[in-house]
Amino acid sequence: MINEASFTGTARLILVLLAIWLVVRWWMRRSASAGPAPHRGGRRPPGEVRIEDLRRDGGEKPQRGHVIDADFEEIK
Repeated sequence: MINEASFTGTARLILVLLAIWLVVRWWMRRSASAGPAPHRGGRRPPGEVRIEDLRRDGGEKPQRGHVIDADFEEIK
C-alpha cells in the first residue's frame, strides 16, 4: 500500500541530499586546489603542445567524417 510522504520525512531527505552535495563540493574544491596530476610523459614548457596519433597498434587511420578546419590567429 502506498503511504503519503510526511513533511518531516521530506525535509529530512532534502537535508541529507544537501549535506551530501556540500561534502562532495568541498571535497572536489579541495582536490582541485592540490593542482593537476602529473603527466606520464614528463613536464613540458608552458605553451608547448603535443599532438598524439589516435591509431592503435598500427591500425588504419580513423575516419574523421566531414571535418572543416577552423582558421586561427596566433597571439603573441
